[in-house]
Amino acid sequence: MAIDLFRDDLTSASNAELFAAIKAFAETMPSEGWRHEYTREWQDSALKDVAAFANTFGGLLIVGVKKDKGDHECVLVGAESDFEYKTRIASSIAANISPVPGYRIYECHQPEEPKRRFCVIRVEAGQPLHLITKKGMEPTHIRNEDQTRPANAAELRHLIEREREAPELGERQAEKAHELLTYLHIGRSYKSDHPHTWQTSLSSNSQTFLKLALIPNEKLYVEMEKSHEDEFLRLVEHLYTRIHDAKAVALTSTERGTDYYQRSWYHSNLDHEERWRVTGAGAIGHVTEMERSGQWSIVDLAFYIILFTRLSLRWWESIGYRGNGRLYLRINLPGLKVHRSVEGWYACIFDPAFYRGSAFGRRDIRKDAIILGQSPRDAANAEIGFSYFADEDELIRLTTAIMNQLLRSLGHVVAWPLLEKGIRSIIFKAN
Repeated sequence: MAIDLFRDDLTSASNAELFAAIKAFAETMPSEGWRHEYTREWQDSALKDVAAFANTFGGLLIVGVKKDKGDHECVLVGAESDFEYKTRIASSIAANISPVPGYRIYECHQPEEPKRRFCVIRVEAGQPLHLITKKGMEPTHIRNEDQTRPANAAELRHLIEREREAPELGERQAEKAHELLTYLHIGRSYKSDHPHTWQTSLSSNSQTFLKLALIPNEKLYVEMEKSHEDEFLRLVEHLYTRIHDAKAVALTSTERGTDYYQRSWYHSNLDHEERWRVTGAGAIGHVTEMERSGQWSIVDLAFYIILFTRLSLRWWESIGYRGNGRLYLRINLPGLKVHRSVEGWYACIFDPAFYRGSAFGRRDIRKDAIILGQSPRDAANAEIGFSYFADEDELIRLTTAIMNQLLRSLGHVVAWPLLEKGIRSIIFKAN
C-alpha cells in the first residue's frame, strides 16, 4: 500500500520508500494547496509556511522540491548537504516560532546521491496563536488556498479569540452536540398522510434511533438564506439515494428558524422517518429510524456514517468552512437483534444508499469481523475528531474507528482489520 505522507508513521519507512513516497506525492499533487507547500531548500522564509499551517489546518512542507510559479510540474532537486538536514530545520523552527507548533520531520536522500536531501515537515494545526519571532518578518501568517500570507486584522482577531477559547472548546462542542441531538427526534405511526399536516398528526416517539451531529471547532456565522436551504436539500437527495428513489411514496416536511433549517422525510409504508438539520453555527445533524421487524443492521449503520460524513464535507464546502470539528453519535436499540443473512454475514435492512436499478452486488460485512456479545447493551455513544480535508482513506479509518467505539460500547467484540476491510468495500458502494 502506498505511503500516506499526511498520516502514516514515516519513522519506519526506509530511505527508498520515503523518497518514492515524496516523488509520487509531487507527481500526484503538482500544484500547491491548502495543506501542502514545496520549497527547494530550507530558508528563513519557510518559517512562514510552518507557522501558517499551524495557525490554520496543519499541513506538509516538503523540502527539496522545486516548484516555481510558471512550472507545471514539480522537480525533485534535493537540498545539497553533507550532513543531516532536519537538525538545521528543527533548530530554526524552535528558535523562531513561539509557541513551537507540533511537528515532525522525516528525512531521506536521493538514491545513489546521498548529498541530495529531502525532508517532509508535518505540521499539526494548533489552537494557540503561533508567532514568528525572527526580526524583520511579519509575526502572524495564515494559509489561504495555495498561498501563505500575513493575517489581516479580522483574521488576527479570530486567531486571538480561538486561542482564548481553546480551554473551553471540548466543553462547548459537547454542549452544542447535546443540544442538537436533543432537537433531533423522530416519530412512528403517524395518523395522517396529508402532505402538509402529517408531521403534526398524532404519533409516538421512536425509541430505536441513530443520531449524528458534527460540531465545527470554529465559531461560524452562516446566514440561513434560501440558497443555503436549496443546496442542502440538493445534497441530501443526491447522497441518500433511497430517499430520492422513494419520492412518490414518501412524505416530506420543512422546518426553519432564524438560525436553522430542517428537512424531514417519512416513508409511511415502512414506518420509517429521517431528519436532517443544519444551523447558522455550521453544525449539522441527522437522525434516522434503525428498527425493522425487531432487528437493526450494522451495515446500515456503516452507510449512515459514511453518507453523513460526505454530506458534512460538502455542506462545509458550500458555506466556505475548511477546518476541523468533532463528530458525535448516539444509538438506541432497546430489544433489537442484529440482522444477519442466512450465511451469518452482517447485511442491510433498509440501505439508505439503495436505488432501483443498482448494479451493486452484496452489501455486507463478513461474519467474523464482529463477535456479538451474549448480553448486549441497548444504547451507546461515541465521538471522534473530523477534518474537512479527510479523503476516502481517512473516511474509511474514521468510520471504522467510530463503529469500533459504538460496537464495543454495546458489548460486542470487533476484529478491526476485518471490519475496516468491510467498510472499504461499502464506502465505494455509497458513492
